[in-house]
Amino acid sequence: MKKAQELNSLALKTRKIWGEDSYSPLDIFAIVNGWKEKKITLVKYPLSARISGMCTRVDDDIVICINSATSYGRQRFTLAHELYHVLYEEGMQRVICDMNMNADKSVSEREADQFASYLLMPHDALLQYRQGKKSWDIGTIIDAEQFFQISHQAMIYRLSFEHLITEKEADRYKLIAVSTEAARMGYGKELYFPADKRKQYFTTGEYIRKVEQMVEKELISNGKKEELLLEAYRADIVYDFDEEEANLND
Repeated sequence: MKKAQELNSLALKTRKIWGEDSYSPLDIFAIVNGWKEKKITLVKYPLSARISGMCTRVDDDIVICINSATSYGRQRFTLAHELYHVLYEEGMQRVICDMNMNADKSVSEREADQFASYLLMPHDALLQYRQGKKSWDIGTIIDAEQFFQISHQAMIYRLSFEHLITEKEADRYKLIAVSTEAARMGYGKELYFPADKRKQYFTTGEYIRKVEQMVEKELISNGKKEELLLEAYRADIVYDFDEEEANLND
């Protein structure tokens, strides 16, 4: 298994490719959707409760599916996790990823979890954030996960891995009603909940660009374009309305 230092270095390398520094939070969905050097299609879909996401790679074409029934924070972590599989695992063709974060997972899955944690919250960024904080109480933990936009489970996983909290503390913090506590601290609850069910089916990235390019080159008709976009859950493009209008019409 790759050492933590190596996985952190891979995460920093990825950030550098994107032109991002080693400390700031990432808008990871926007970055990946705009990363045209890699042909990545993102599909949000409500998968089984035990599956966080999956990915496939055929030649240069990559599809990453995110379980949209999970919290927004978990979806960000899942995308970072799947990127490890498609970018840094040789011979990878198709992977289905388990929801749990524990030592019973395969080496590949544990490496992907650690990489995801470092990509969203590099080692030095966590140390810098910790400066002046004597302990990791629940308030400090929520502040950090809100700053880095990382799920509560992923945050506890990372702090335990870095031995910044004890196993007993981790078990206790996992049981806290974190969204309620975050609201009391003045934060919104969006990080801890999935999107509205009407927004849980959505495709972005390379697939959409390819459909538009085929129309421009007159390789497909407008009717076929609409069919392909509807299959990708993009009625907003076909019918020329935004999400807010779509919700009002449901």
